[in-house]
Amino acid sequence: MAENDFPTMLAKLENIRNVILDGEKFRDGCIINLTGDADVLSDVEEKVNNMVEKLPGSGGGAGGKQVDFYVEEHPWIAAARGKMGAPKNEGELSACLFFQNKTISTNLTQRFLCAGFVVPTQVSYVGKGGQLYNKGEEVKGSASVVSRFLRSGYLWDHVRVIGGAYGGFCTFSPGSGIFSFLSYRDPNLETTLDTYDGAAEFLLKQAEEITEEQLTTAIIGMVGDLDGVMSPDQVGWVSLKRWMSGESAEVRQLWRDQVIGTKKEDFVEFAERLKDLESTDAVVSSAGAIEKAKEAGKKFENVETVF
Repeated sequence: MAENDFPTMLAKLENIRNVILDGEKFRDGCIINLTGDADVLSDVEEKVNNMVEKLPGSGGGAGGKQVDFYVEEHPWIAAARGKMGAPKNEGELSACLFFQNKTISTNLTQRFLCAGFVVPTQVSYVGKGGQLYNKGEEVKGSASVVSRFLRSGYLWDHVRVIGGAYGGFCTFSPGSGIFSFLSYRDPNLETTLDTYDGAAEFLLKQAEEITEEQLTTAIIGMVGDLDGVMSPDQVGWVSLKRWMSGESAEVRQLWRDQVIGTKKEDFVEFAERLKDLESTDAVVSSAGAIEKAKEAGKKFENVETVF
């Protein structure tokens, strides 16, 4: 567009700037994230405050106190909710699949749906996920230990090592309660879905057989993830996310205590949830692989061709 129709592109960029710098809204919802040591932040504090006072929008009023978003809802949130609208039904799930290093997000609006996206490819990208914890339920730090144990052991062995996929893992979001299985550049389809379905039984078996040494190793691995070395920009980004979500030091300490206190019973509890998971499957694969999976008994209620 820049080469063939620059005026149109310029108009779009100017519109983005005007929306961001809206005189009635900008300062009301503006968040500035600065990363630096104490001396640097002390040196720039006055200049930043002066700049904020000159920004368009009412803020807290000229020279007034800025809005505390720990207490008040950020003004952009209500607008975003309005534009997103309500889910079409209780089974709606956003499934993220990785395809050619890009994320394809699809809204799947049927419960227990297995959706196939047909593309010209020799490998598959297999996703399965659902609501493991409902809104309002307590999620303990031990859940992250079990999820990591599943990812680094069972899925690594069966999807990547045995199955030959370039990657196979699971993700768990404590904030949303959503748990997902994912594979990419995967030569299999139906066997990978079978592996996902067998995860709960694997955990139940591990709960009976795992030794104290293995349990300690799993806990140490999760603690290592919590305490990984971060670059300055990562520190700033993580701090911003914690501030925006209202995550306190006390909450993080409780989570850490629960990680360290993980027991065999936590594996059983997580496995039982996996067994009852109302999941949505989504795969990106070839027409031949999807047909083969159908012959193996997999049901694809929605198959679309992606160009």
